[in-house]
Amino acid sequence: MIENEEQLKAAVDQTSDLLQQIHCYVKANPRSESKGKIRFPRGFLRTNAEARKSFQFVEDSILRSNISYAIMTHDVLRWIVTRTDLSGQAEEMVMKEGICVMASVCECLTIHPDEYGLGKGSSFAKRVAKLHSRGIINDKTKTDLLWLWDKRRQEHLYELEFSEYSHYTTADWNQSIRAYKGLRDGLRGWLLPDE
Repeated sequence: MIENEEQLKAAVDQTSDLLQQIHCYVKANPRSESKGKIRFPRGFLRTNAEARKSFQFVEDSILRSNISYAIMTHDVLRWIVTRTDLSGQAEEMVMKEGICVMASVCECLTIHPDEYGLGKGSSFAKRVAKLHSRGIINDKTKTDLLWLWDKRRQEHLYELEFSEYSHYTTADWNQSIRAYKGLRDGLRGWLLPDE
């Protein structure tokens, strides 16, 4: 077991060296690729059951599970961003995908077909405005959600009129999570007031 920072650094150095050796061997010996898989750390990803607990206010069990799977995907991306030294454009593209996952989750959380103005026929911006006008989300969450949807639209590469080089930041990643949490907590307070 790692017990201090010195042991942590030594373990990281050794693991990094071994990962590079595995990569180099498998690259030179492609038939060994299936034997070159490392074990993803257990305990980092939330299980589907754990993730579903955050969405008890979502009545549709299939949607609740699918949201949970999206959160698990975000956890994988978060591990890459926080536990590796990936940098530059590769890191930015991983962050972009995490931001888009958060936007997709937020999109479906804003749809409430039985509530006027919150059905699938209303745009995301209109649903956010309705949630805000009803006091379900605050000003900051509204702003963050609209920003997040703008970022999500950048998933359509053919529509971009700018280079994505040096475009996504850790601050963007954090803002997307803030938007999601603000929406989730607002909906929980609205739909499960006695929780």
